[in-house]
Amino acid sequence: MNSKNTLSIPLSVRESLKEIGGMIACARKEKQWTQEELAKRIGINRMTVGRIEKGAIEVAIGCYLTAAWLLGLPILTWQAMGEGRSDTVVSDLLTKLKRALPNRVRKRQKTIDNDF
Repeated sequence: MNSKNTLSIPLSVRESLKEIGGMIACARKEKQWTQEELAKRIGINRMTVGRIEKGAIEVAIGCYLTAAWLLGLPILTWQAMGEGRSDTVVSDLLTKLKRALPNRVRKRQKTIDNDF
């Protein structure tokens, strides 16, 4: 990847990928998995796991998310909500965004009539 493409990625995004990669590395080590084991579970090669752990921008986001899911890292809203937690930054942000939507864009709640 040339430096022109690298510059188009915001610094905050690159830092976030490095942070997520570090979390993945720590969780992998806690489970006592090798990079090779994690790679086999994801369906990628060991070198790609190494790049994920370093926060490389050229690795597909699906690889990051799959690694996080396999390792039980609740970095996604639906993972935290599935555990009965909604205290994640992402979840709070999504809630605020939904409230900020104009009425014409919000999903309408369907009323179900269970009266038989």
